[in-house]
Amino acid sequence: MTDDAYRHLGPSALEVIALSPEERIVRMQGRRFTEYPRCRFVLDLMLDQFEQPAGTIKPNLLIWGESGQGKSTIMRKHLRDHPAVFDRSSGVRRTSVVGLEMPPMCDVKWFYTQLLRAIDAPVNESRVNIPVIADRVVTLYRLTGVRQILIDESHNMLMGTLRQQGIMLTVIRHLSNVLGIPLVLFGTQDAREALMHDHQLTRRFRFVELPVWEAGEEFQTMVGSVVRTLPLRRPSTLTTRSIRALLSHCGGTTAKLFETLIDLGIDAIQVGEERITADMVNDLIGRPGMA
Repeated sequence: MTDDAYRHLGPSALEVIALSPEERIVRMQGRRFTEYPRCRFVLDLMLDQFEQPAGTIKPNLLIWGESGQGKSTIMRKHLRDHPAVFDRSSGVRRTSVVGLEMPPMCDVKWFYTQLLRAIDAPVNESRVNIPVIADRVVTLYRLTGVRQILIDESHNMLMGTLRQQGIMLTVIRHLSNVLGIPLVLFGTQDAREALMHDHQLTRRFRFVELPVWEAGEEFQTMVGSVVRTLPLRRPSTLTTRSIRALLSHCGGTTAKLFETLIDLGIDAIQVGEERITADMVNDLIGRPGMA
C-alpha cells in the first residue's frame, strides 16, 4: 500500500506501519507519549515558566486533577525535553529541570534527601541534620544550574499532623524564595486544598486543573489523537455513540482511555481487521471484567 493509504496515521504510527503484526503490537504495548490540547497547554505553561529570565518573578504552578488524568505523564515529558547536560568546561553536570516525588509522609529530612538524589548527589541520611542538608541542597542546586523543580504526588504533604503539614509548606515556600526558581507541583485536589490554607503560597501559585473528560468535541478530538498513534493499516470508524460508550467506560479518565484504545488496537491487528470499529468498542466494553 502507498503512503496515501496511511493518511489516517500520525508520524509515530507511520514509522512502524510496515512492521509485522507482532512487532506493531509490541510497539502499541510500549506506547509513546501522545500529545493532546490540554497536555500541550500545560507543557507550554511549564516551558514559559522555565524560560523566564533570571531575576524575573516566576509564579509557581499547581497542576491538579484526579488520579489517571496524565499529570505524571506530562511531568515526565517535560523532564525528557530538558535532560541533564555535562559541562566539559566546568566538569559539572548541568541539570536545568529537576523532578522528584513527594515522600508519602510529611518528612522534611526525607524531602531534602529526595532533592539531593534527584541530581545524583551522594546522601548519608544518618549523619546530617536538616539545616545542613538544606544548605547543601541550595549550594548544589545553584552549582548545577537548576532552574525549575517539579514535584509529583504533592498531595502527600497532607500525610501528617497539622504541624507537620505547616512545616512542609514553609519548607516549600523557603526553597522557592532562597533559590529564586519556580516550582511545579502535581497532585490531586488535596494538594490544592493544602496550598489554599497557606495564604502566602496561594498568592504565589497558579492553579491549573486537569478535569475528567466530558462528552463533546474536545473528547472526540482526544480520541482521534490517540487513534492516529495506533499503527493500524485501515482508518478506524468510530460513531458518536461508540465514542460516548468509551467515555462512559473510562469514567472520563485519560489513563483508562489510552489503555482501552490500545487494547482495541491490539484486537484489531490480531483479528486482521486493522481498524477499530463501533462494534469492537461495544464488544470490548461488554466483556466480563472490563467494567
